Amino acid sequence: MVILGVDPGLAHTGWGVVETRGSLCRARAYGCVTTKASAPLSQRLGAIFDELSLAIKKYGPTQLAIEKIFFGDNSRSAIATAQARGAALVAGAHAGLEVGEYTPMQIKQAVVGTGSADKRQVIYMVRNVLELDHDPRPDHCADALAAAVCHANLMRTQAITRDHAAVQMLEQEQAQQRADQEAAREITAAATAAHTYGGTRDRNVVRHVRQSRRSTI
Repeated sequence: MVILGVDPGLAHTGWGVVETRGSLCRARAYGCVTTKASAPLSQRLGAIFDELSLAIKKYGPTQLAIEKIFFGDNSRSAIATAQARGAALVAGAHAGLEVGEYTPMQIKQAVVGTGSADKRQVIYMVRNVLELDHDPRPDHCADALAAAVCHANLMRTQAITRDHAAVQMLEQEQAQQRADQEAAREITAAATAAHTYGGTRDRNVVRHVRQSRRSTI
């Protein structure tokens, strides 16, 4: 499975592509889309869309993992991030990618093990999980790769859960079949016994009648 992770931002949108095989997760590429504040908004969003579309076309991901927006005290910054996030989502939708959305806390929890991890810890864990020989820079790239790793972990967990549920269902079906077969055998045995007993009883009655007629004669 190939996953494109995105850390959206109007000035800097980080992206990272990871590929998973079983429990292994490796980075294929990463980068950062940088736009100038002096450029018109339409051009900045267009640049984000174009560069992410190029990455999708080049590396062929089937999944998009993207950060959700945290609306804190700085609503202006959140709106700008939302606009960049929209451009990324459109690029993913245009390519038919399945989307997973995660809060920064969820991503940190999945990658580091704690939702309160700082950037240094995220970078360290991303480097180790993906077995990189360097720290992914800038930080936006590390965050994008972390989002992809988070999505990969979730997909693997869901697959294991589905497999476990499928095994349980199969075991239940097999147990029910065995119970049905046992019940059928018991019914057959009871019917056979009843038939045998009934035949014997009828023969005994006939024999008794014949003996009675002879004694009368």
